[in-house]
Amino acid sequence: MKKGFTLIELLAVIVILAIISLIATPIVVNIINDSKKESLQRSIDLYVDHAQKAITKYQMTHPDFNPKECTIEDKKLTCDGTEIEVEMKGQTPESGTITIENNKIKYRGLVLEGMEYTLKADGTVDVKKYVPPTPATADDYRGYYADVDGDGNPDGVIYADLNKSESGQYYNSDGIYTYNKATSELKEYTISKEKYTEGKFGEKEIISIKKGSTGNARFYVMALEDFTTEAYTDSEDSSKDYPAYTSYYWYCGAYSHMNPLITLNDFGEGKENTRKMIAKWKAAGTSEGYTDSPQNNRDIWKHIQTKYQQGWYIPSRGEWAAFADYFTNKTDLETKLTTSNYNITYGLSGYYWSSSQHTAYTAWYAYFNSGRVLDNYVDILHYVRLGATF
Repeated sequence: MKKGFTLIELLAVIVILAIISLIATPIVVNIINDSKKESLQRSIDLYVDHAQKAITKYQMTHPDFNPKECTIEDKKLTCDGTEIEVEMKGQTPESGTITIENNKIKYRGLVLEGMEYTLKADGTVDVKKYVPPTPATADDYRGYYADVDGDGNPDGVIYADLNKSESGQYYNSDGIYTYNKATSELKEYTISKEKYTEGKFGEKEIISIKKGSTGNARFYVMALEDFTTEAYTDSEDSSKDYPAYTSYYWYCGAYSHMNPLITLNDFGEGKENTRKMIAKWKAAGTSEGYTDSPQNNRDIWKHIQTKYQQGWYIPSRGEWAAFADYFTNKTDLETKLTTSNYNITYGLSGYYWSSSQHTAYTAWYAYFNSGRVLDNYVDILHYVRLGATF
């Protein structure tokens, strides 16, 4: 009777097992991957269902709440600046963006358990390995693009970096600005690996806030485009109708009445200036408003209120000076801006309102046609470009 295997037979068995392993392993891996995708699909479907219910519930007590986009950071859902509590047990997305169309949630680019997924047109989940973004570690990121709302697209260009101190002036003493290096903890940021090539401010990478980061804002950002409004018709009150605007009064009815002055010129004051002026404009006709200063449909304070709630504001005189100084006077830039090419180079208009008052009649504005900061009457039309910190 034969006992055991010969060497040749043993080698044959090993070869057969190896072949079986080569065939079986991809099948097992595919089964695991398919199971993972199915698990992701169930988790996402469940989360979207609960998020939809949470938003609808919030709308019942806030009928004017009609978000178009929500973000998820550190597993928290925020829609138009309002955090919505999603009551759900189990897995939830770590980060990402949710879009809403016709009050129904659409979703894309979310991260769950370290895996990034998107929903394909056929309803299946496309899972790909999640690669952590590159941390931003440089000392100065002026000139880079900023993804303020976290959707992956640039919203503005960085013109001040509180990781360092800076001072200077745009033309003369009216354009003086200064800011100091932050002493408090700043947020952490990541930088895209690909340069953004479609912007007017050159080919630069995009900076985003690191998910879950805490601390104070590091960057001051100027929007990439001028602020404009679409035509509006009020079916109940035609006196509230207005056409599409591309330029605005600072505060038409406040001409000669802006006493006392309530805004400041300094760098870092734009957001607070904007808050004060929106409140002052809304209080027209009361003791909280400027005396005999009625509202006008074309006053900028009427139209930027939604953007202000989203974190945008009209820059102060000092903030405009810092922006203009960096992008027009710095010799180390690839293209030095002059009064003859500011529009072609950066897509800027000739003159922009700041949020800083000068007299009872005037407010400061950045005048790129002559390359300086000047003041003008508040019932004159100028362009508006918004700023933000992040």
